Amino acid sequence: MRKASLLILTPLLFSCNNWSKSDTSKFLEQCEKTKWEKEFCDCAVEKVKSTYVDFSEISKDEKKMSAILFSCLEEKNK
Repeated sequence: MRKASLLILTPLLFSCNNWSKSDTSKFLEQCEKTKWEKEFCDCAVEKVKSTYVDFSEISKDEKKMSAILFSCLEEKNK
């Protein structure tokens, strides 16, 4: 039963993500312009893509975005 649920839910979760390659590149470009390290930007983009439907959603919840950035900083400093 669990395997069946996982097989059904996995495509649904990924189909909700509308991040294009262009959106991903745009996010990484902006991140790197801030002089953050590549590893930090890679962490941030993966978390952002799993949290927001697309690039334009980021500005609608800046608190959540801040939390994502802080979590990447914490991971980096471990």
